[in-house]
Amino acid sequence: MSKRNGWVLVGLLGFAGLGCSETVSSADIKTHGIAALIDVTADASAVATVHVELRVGGPSSNTFVTLDNGDTLSATAGDVTKPLQSIDRGVYEAKFSGVEADTLFSVAFNRPNDTSAVDNSGALPAPFDLDKPAAGKSRADDDLPVTWSPSGTGDGMHVAIDGSCIFSSSKDVSDTGSYTVTKGSLSSLDDKKPETCDLSLDVERSRNGHVDIAFDSDSWFRLHQARSTKFTSAP
Repeated sequence: MSKRNGWVLVGLLGFAGLGCSETVSSADIKTHGIAALIDVTADASAVATVHVELRVGGPSSNTFVTLDNGDTLSATAGDVTKPLQSIDRGVYEAKFSGVEADTLFSVAFNRPNDTSAVDNSGALPAPFDLDKPAAGKSRADDDLPVTWSPSGTGDGMHVAIDGSCIFSSSKDVSDTGSYTVTKGSLSSLDDKKPETCDLSLDVERSRNGHVDIAFDSDSWFRLHQARSTKFTSAP
């Protein structure tokens, strides 16, 4: 997805590039030197993934922190607490089912030999349904309405469109329940021979949570509802 692929997003881009990253042991890093990048993303099945990356040097750094020396990460959704499991070097996840609007999430970084950071929390945005756009519309000649409901929450929305025949497009929008991709705004990869192809539409509703001040000041806690669909697009 695109902005989690933006919001989740610097985080996910870093995750994609772990092959050329470096790692350090948490035993060698003070808590205030660790940037915690925390994203909670729920999908239409009411399952949420808590995704945490620990880095040294800020969100764009390729130096990841692996847990050692008794340091642990755990996440809580409502009244359910789970340990975060390592899915790669410096990247940790846990999944929770049955989440809904305003489910409270928290993440705790417990350390026996340095300052713990347990005051990380946020409430999940409300779920929404994403309507599938009409297939076969011309990118050059037709506006493309993107609609979702319910709306009007005041949370941020992000709309992203990608496909094999176009340059990807994304935009932050208001939660009005609709956004129009104007005709001619989606550029074909080959403007001399534009093609018909399937496009992916990704829409996220997001809000910020609170991060413990013990972490590096570049840390974040972001919570998202994410929906996706596909449709056929004509030149």
